Amino acid sequence: MYELVEYLLRGALLGITYGLLAFPVSLLFSTTGSVDVALGAYAVLAVAVAYSIGGPVGILAAILATVFASFVVGIISLRLNRPGAVDHVTAVLGTFGLAMFLESLILSVFGTNPMIRQPFDTFWNIGGIRISPQTGINAAVCLVILTALFVVLRKTPFGRSMRASAANPVGASLNGIPVRQIWFATYLLGGLLAGVAGVLILYTTGADYSSAFTLTIWGFGSAIIFGMNSPLRGFAGGLIIGMVQALCSGYLPGAWATAIPLVVIFVVLSMGRMNQIVSTGGRV
Repeated sequence: MYELVEYLLRGALLGITYGLLAFPVSLLFSTTGSVDVALGAYAVLAVAVAYSIGGPVGILAAILATVFASFVVGIISLRLNRPGAVDHVTAVLGTFGLAMFLESLILSVFGTNPMIRQPFDTFWNIGGIRISPQTGINAAVCLVILTALFVVLRKTPFGRSMRASAANPVGASLNGIPVRQIWFATYLLGGLLAGVAGVLILYTTGADYSSAFTLTIWGFGSAIIFGMNSPLRGFAGGLIIGMVQALCSGYLPGAWATAIPLVVIFVVLSMGRMNQIVSTGGRV
């Protein structure tokens, strides 16, 4: 029993980072109808910068680096899209190109060695369960971020403008809401959250230059589980993926730790497709 709880806690620790990547996936999709496939690359960029500089300055520099990367993507998106005339395919391909560039940049500058920092040598022993202090830090950071995002999205004029832009971009624009600026801010928020996720990854599991694609898959998979239109549910999906992955690592052969969560995502997608077919009488 203790072992099971320990695996679940490890999974939650991992799932927090997935959830922080899933949140901007859902937020960007619900606001703009597009996605940023460079989120995983942002996170690895944060890992590399924080690892190379170290300390609080490294953490700040890492987050600023990811925000700048998302700034570039936001500029590209604004150049390509406007309310009523959106080219999602080109925008997504642009983010894919940036992801490839960042991966090559990280490989060239930081090399192939894994990047990880583990500041704690001891564990808390609570009721016979070993818990890393990093778990508490990750949980606290997550709680602060989710609370702040909830307040911003639900209780502020910016949040109301964002929801209006998501519901009807053309109508919101006609009513004086700066839809393009809202879209741009959403990209920046995605870069910020990916940067925080990257810092937590550095102090949790670590990463290397090739981790970007994997992180992107887990971020998108987490967002998909409960539907792409709810950032908070996307975060919950990240926790589930992390715990499933941890349980598979603990009780199944190594390869299953990656395969089973992907199967879960595939099943969810298949169920959604079947529900769509049923609801339309066989027409999709």
